[in-house]
Parts: sequence; structure tokens; C-alpha cells
Amino acid sequence: MSCWVFAFDPGKAGFSIEIKGELNPYNIFSVFLLPNEEAELSSTSVLRVTSEEVGVIKNQNNLWKIKAPIHPGAYSVNITDLEGNEMRLNILVLTPISEKKGEYLNGYRVGNYPIKPLNGNPIYNRPKGLFEVTKENLNLAVTPHFMLRQFLCKQESDFPKYLIIRERLILKLEYLLEKVNENGIPIQTFGFISGYRTPYYNKLIKNVAYSRHVYGGAADIFIDQNGDGYMDDLNKDGLTNEADVRIFYNVVEQEFGNSDYKNYKGGLGFYKKNQVHKGFIHVDVRGRRARW
Repeated sequence: MSCWVFAFDPGKAGFSIEIKGELNPYNIFSVFLLPNEEAELSSTSVLRVTSEEVGVIKNQNNLWKIKAPIHPGAYSVNITDLEGNEMRLNILVLTPISEKKGEYLNGYRVGNYPIKPLNGNPIYNRPKGLFEVTKENLNLAVTPHFMLRQFLCKQESDFPKYLIIRERLILKLEYLLEKVNENGIPIQTFGFISGYRTPYYNKLIKNVAYSRHVYGGAADIFIDQNGDGYMDDLNKDGLTNEADVRIFYNVVEQEFGNSDYKNYKGGLGFYKKNQVHKGFIHVDVRGRRARW
């Protein structure tokens, strides 16, 4: 009698690139750029970087300039190393926030961001643009295990919808997903309570104006192996409650002192079961430790 064993593939490319100040080791990664915006891509590996859609200029050994197309949308850059390892870099070109009319961007109600960043901290600057999500790109993989649709705001609306995601957040989620699997919890992705929130929706649910969700830097997540949309019974006691959430919370918390985790420091919140959810945790990339 054979027994099938779940094997988690972290989706590493076999080499890493640095772009927009983030070091990415995954075979799929995404960066958000304004139309015509340029970003420098570098690597310690010898690479071939090509695209039929995006401007790619090699400045010197292992250093390239990536120039986003003029029109908003999803584009790709192909990267390979000498061993044939491959990486797809998605260039997600934003619609400038300056095109918003009142509270709306192309019919989608965004609301208004706070005029001034909280305590002058630049991570609370209003996003310069938002990415247009359509029925066609809804399932675009932004990293090996996460798709655009998981980060969409919960407000009801027709397409197009808009969002922004900080690159560091999706890297943190991939990191945590690998750690969860290493801790004996086999899972291919996280369940999402909330990813990006528009300022309009964030106000509607009476959350604080400077929530990291409205800046694309936070996710409320849970472990959902059976796909029922709720937190799982991780300790196998026949109940789903705060004890299961605590297991997930502790996996994240134990990474705090790990040197590989230093770029991902941020908020970690614990949420018990209520009338709507069976519990979840909040993670963000605010750059400093915060706990609740």
C-alpha cells in the first residue's frame, strides 16, 4: 500500500535578482511601475534578460535598466541563467492616481487617501498609481503561490477593479508559506480575509485611516487546507478556535529573530473566531515590530 506524501515546491529560480530594493529568489515575481518608469535590475549571476514588451537595456555586467511601457497593463520580462533556470518578471504598469476623478478611478470607487503621511513616514505616502484588475488578468500569478485576485478589495463592483501591492509583502508571504510547510502544515497558498483595501472600503468598515491595507502593505490570512474558506483545525482536536490561530501566529513570530526575516519585520495581529470568521492573523511590512 503506497502513501502519497505532499511535497511543497517553494518555486525558487536557482538565482536571485534585485529590483526596486527587493531581493527576489522566486521563479515568478512582480513589480509595480508607473508608465515609462525605469527600474534597475541587478544580479550576482550571469543572466540573459529579454522582453518583447518591455524596454530592457544592459548597462554593464549583471546590471540592466527596465523601462515600463507607456500603457497600463501586465507585461513580462524573461530571465534565464547559464544553467537554463528561468524566472518570469511581471511588470505591472499602474494607472496614475492623478487620473482619479473625485473618489472614482474609471468608475471604481477608490475614495480619498489621507493628505499627509502618518508622522511624516514615507511608507504612508499616497500611492502614485493603482493597477487595473480585469477579468482577463484576475488569476495572474504575482509570485509562485499567490494571484492578483487574492489581494482584491472586498467591496462589490464591476470590472475594472484597482489595487496596489507592495513587493515586499508578496515576498514575505512566500517566505512565510515556506516556513508553514517546514513546520509540518502542508499548504499551497494562504486563505485571505483581506489584502488591499480602498480608502473608501476601509472607511466603510470603520478601520483606521492609515491602515497598512490601503497602502498595499498588509494581508489578513489563514490556513485553509480543505478549501472551505475558513481557518483549519490545526491541532486536530475537532474544533476550530483561537488555539489553531495561535499555532499559525507562533510560526510567524518565531521567525522574528531570523536574519533572513529582517527585511520583513512588521505588524503581526491575532484575531479570534467571531460570527463571520474562524480566526486569522494579520501580517504587514511596516518595517518595525508591532503586535496585537
